[in-house]
Amino acid sequence: MIRFQRLFAATLGVATSLALAPGMLVPSVEASPEPLMAQADAMDQVDATDIPCTKLQEVTTGETEVRKRIQNRVVARSNWHTDFLVPNSPEFDYYVALVTVENTGPYHLDIHLRLPQGGSEPAFSGRADVEAGTTYVIPFQSPTGRHPAVVNARLGGVNGNYYSISVAACES
Repeated sequence: MIRFQRLFAATLGVATSLALAPGMLVPSVEASPEPLMAQADAMDQVDATDIPCTKLQEVTTGETEVRKRIQNRVVARSNWHTDFLVPNSPEFDYYVALVTVENTGPYHLDIHLRLPQGGSEPAFSGRADVEAGTTYVIPFQSPTGRHPAVVNARLGGVNGNYYSISVAACES
């Protein structure tokens, strides 16, 4: 747990300032031969840590993982936004987004926290060319320490590309 907390603390400071790129989202502070999380079971590994995490439900489906197809529309709005409900309690210390892309290409991700009293605050922003089948683990937290009502993930890229996204809320 101590190793995870040190890795998370170092990662959080660095990850929010880095571009969305393989191997850069969760940089290792100390050299380690083992990856932080495997592609196929990243959320299971988050669950397996001794840190209590809760999978958040997507607003429209109630599912904890959503598969989407990027649709860039000229006239109508795009479908880039995905909202996840955050329970009122407990107060979570940080969040982890897991994004698995099915197509190689450029993607960009913005995460905003929508506050219960109105308004929102940015929590993460990044973009990069990514490889198909890769899972990206993106830790983030409220920059002001406020508890959000909704985590909004806006993921865009090449029209027609598919990805899956899930978000977990964690306590230290």
